[in-house]
Amino acid sequence: MNYFDNQQIIREKGIFFTPLNFVKLGLNYIEKTLGQQWWKTGEYRIWDMAAGTGNLEYHLPVEALKYCYLSTIYKEDVLHCTNLFPQANSFQYDYLNDDIENIFALSNTENWKLPEKLRDDLHNPYIKWLIYINPPYATSGNGATDSNSKTGVSDTKIRKIMHKQNLGEVSRELFSQFIFRIKKEFENNIAYLAMFSKIKYLNSNNDQKLRDKIFHFTFETGFIFSSANFSGTSKKLLFPVGFLVWNLSNKQILDNQIIEIEIFDEKAEICGSKRIIIEKKEKFLSKWIKRMPTIQKFPPFSSAITIKLKNKDTRDRIAKDFIASFLCTGNSFQNQNATSFASGPFVSAGALSVTPENFEKAMVIHAVRKIPKATWINDRDQFLQPTKELNNRFIIDCTIWTIFSNSNHTTALQNVEYCQQIYQINNNFFPFLLEEIRKWKCEDPKIVNSMENDHERFLAKWIASNIANMSQESLEILEAAKEIYKFYFANLKILSTEKYKIQTWDAGWWQIRNALNYLDLDINIFYDFKILHNKLRQKICPQIYEYGFL
Repeated sequence: MNYFDNQQIIREKGIFFTPLNFVKLGLNYIEKTLGQQWWKTGEYRIWDMAAGTGNLEYHLPVEALKYCYLSTIYKEDVLHCTNLFPQANSFQYDYLNDDIENIFALSNTENWKLPEKLRDDLHNPYIKWLIYINPPYATSGNGATDSNSKTGVSDTKIRKIMHKQNLGEVSRELFSQFIFRIKKEFENNIAYLAMFSKIKYLNSNNDQKLRDKIFHFTFETGFIFSSANFSGTSKKLLFPVGFLVWNLSNKQILDNQIIEIEIFDEKAEICGSKRIIIEKKEKFLSKWIKRMPTIQKFPPFSSAITIKLKNKDTRDRIAKDFIASFLCTGNSFQNQNATSFASGPFVSAGALSVTPENFEKAMVIHAVRKIPKATWINDRDQFLQPTKELNNRFIIDCTIWTIFSNSNHTTALQNVEYCQQIYQINNNFFPFLLEEIRKWKCEDPKIVNSMENDHERFLAKWIASNIANMSQESLEILEAAKEIYKFYFANLKILSTEKYKIQTWDAGWWQIRNALNYLDLDINIFYDFKILHNKLRQKICPQIYEYGFL
């Protein structure tokens, strides 16, 4: 087997071979910036410092190859490129480790691994540069998290320098390390960076320091296409790959730039355009909600009805006046599925306690994160704080949609043993008042008895206090839901209550829905409800954009 057909090497080193149809398309965008047949003047040099098997150079005109420097860390790649592009200067070189002492003036050594001709060109003030590159995507697991497959992959000399300059998490990414040296290497040259890469460096939380301190380049042109076009990438977890051209000589911070790019489908045909919004992380939606201090021990949840008893990272604390736990990991579309509620603290760093103080914001954030459809195009988009005050009806609609969504995993559990204590876990998201439920048909004496001397749940009281301001769509959902709850109570004796740990009157939407789905019914009692729930979704979705959340 050829070494570059080995999927393990591809994944561990972050090597993905750029599809040739998009490589050819990229050359058209370079011409938009540098001019037609820019290579013919001889004033440009091209350096691909992650050349690999030379995919980027495959469609370059033969006349341009004599101005090309192709470097790669693997000698097999050097031989391949030498045979394929005899006119180019191909050589073995580790851009993240070789000559670092010289480039960053860490020592006075005169020993260089860079070819002398390349060094002379770099010092020639009349030569312009095109840095043409698809840098590796890998991130080392040696940091806040651990990953056996990529441990140490980014432990380079460049990383050590970045770490000393307090660049944080971004120093673990090979892509960022390439950018760091490129900026230093070409700071005195007229240079353009034409790069295939993920686009998260433009808007992700972890790349904030890279944007603030390093990436002060001016956007020229570019496009995106789906990662599905790369061999070896997952066809389920798709994300946008960008080809963007940057002017390194024209210094400008990203925040002040408008970045409009075109979108191409798998046939390399244009299918739309996209504006990439660049905001400071202080404006991210994740910063909008107040995280209440957690002070009280409580059983931690790993699912709707499962308590996580043995976990090194326990996270078994809740805030005062706790209502539920809200899992909202990350701040981009790629974390959309990590959004849900439980009746106890999640065993996750992305969770927070919901209390009366932050309840409404939690409801809105959940709806904002879950309602828009995730695609490969918006996968790296960040959720942002609203740009104007929210209408009360919008907040109510988000709440009603949220509590009846499939990601509402709040439940009621009895006699939960944790750390030698017994807990009674209420479902604070039960939507209907006790005084009304007591009038419904219920032939399960245990459930009826659980209603005695109990108190109203938080959500039921909140709904009752907001019913007068509720939209027609939300009112219709509540009425349809009430029929489901009535049917549930009337049929408790034939439901699999033990399987879903249903022991009290305030069972969660998750428990009720799953228990009813196991009944052998001629009709689906959820059919009409789902239509109404989706109708509210369609109403809320455009408002999410109007309020500036996306």
